[in-house]
Amino acid sequence: MSDLTVYEFQPLWLTLDRVGPFQGTPYEIDFTDEQDRPCNIFLLMSENGRGKTTVLDCMALLMRQFGESDPQRFGQEDLDEGYGRVQLDVLTRIYWQGADRRIVLSLLAGAIGEDTFLKVWDNSDLDLYGAQQWHRTGFRQRAAGCLVEIDLHDELVQDLRHTLIDSTRLAPEAYANSTLSLPTALFFPAYRDIPPVLEYQGRPIIQPDHWGYRSAQEFAAHGTHWTASLDNLLVWLAWLSNGSFESAVKTVNDTVFGKSPDKFLAPDIRRVPPEAIVHSAGKTHRLDRLSSGEKNLVQLFLRIGAHGTRNTWVLVDELDVHLHVRWQHKALNLMKAQVRQQPGTTVIAATHSVEILEAFPMDIREEGLIKGGWIIEEDLR
Repeated sequence: MSDLTVYEFQPLWLTLDRVGPFQGTPYEIDFTDEQDRPCNIFLLMSENGRGKTTVLDCMALLMRQFGESDPQRFGQEDLDEGYGRVQLDVLTRIYWQGADRRIVLSLLAGAIGEDTFLKVWDNSDLDLYGAQQWHRTGFRQRAAGCLVEIDLHDELVQDLRHTLIDSTRLAPEAYANSTLSLPTALFFPAYRDIPPVLEYQGRPIIQPDHWGYRSAQEFAAHGTHWTASLDNLLVWLAWLSNGSFESAVKTVNDTVFGKSPDKFLAPDIRRVPPEAIVHSAGKTHRLDRLSSGEKNLVQLFLRIGAHGTRNTWVLVDELDVHLHVRWQHKALNLMKAQVRQQPGTTVIAATHSVEILEAFPMDIREEGLIKGGWIIEEDLR
């Protein structure tokens, strides 16, 4: 395997064909701004049922299969059972075989042949983004119902895929996401509650769900069991004793609670039962006792801090869901701050909130941000 480092990994275009509500002609979404720069914060807008969740789901599944050696299913009905197909084009800057390379990498899935692509990149297209080459990778359906890798005999792509796959085997106690340059996508569903943990007894120090590197992490709508809980994640980070717990606590206190002296996540954990502690107005309580807005943001920023790499896509379905207008503005502002503080971060958030749209003017420049948006407005059925 070659010495390989990923410096940039930014979405450019997504093309969907016969997937979800996108059943007509192939539908393209452009993730660049008016100057053809890849956006680092992007709002996907439409009424409910028009395909916002489908877009995020397809981006996550393409990233997931990119880092899997032998995927069995796409996990999307139209790709697994029908004639659906998707292509995600990514601008990538990578150090490989002793040289820096700027390429467009297309991730493919579905009813795609060896030489069939939804979007073809010629030299003029590549020049627009300062790229030198076009590379492709992905999986297609075979009649027998299994997935077959699209084998284009591409050494760079295979080295990159093997690096991603090998990194999933890092020892759990040695794993530190923030030091990795490899790309990852963190997909957050619309439901981001923190329910109480069902097990009161039997909460061992055990590796939490989602721990370790993955090319995509798709968080369940809720987790009431110990291994899926945020409490388990925080207990695990504290057990590692490598500074991860302290960093996670600081992240939550600086973002969700705004460095408030009256409300903050405690710098230690309760031992019986093991769980996180929130201090509020001189009293203590569990994470599941937070307000709905606080729980929403704690879910987002604890996961981003624990699972993000130096090239992270944060895919958030319904950024505004269950949030008061003030909390909607706070969620958007915290996402902007995340992008500024971690330059390799790309946030793509779905919303239909007028309040969020009004707080996101495209024509006003904001330092450190490349803003963009897309409205799915026509009837696609």
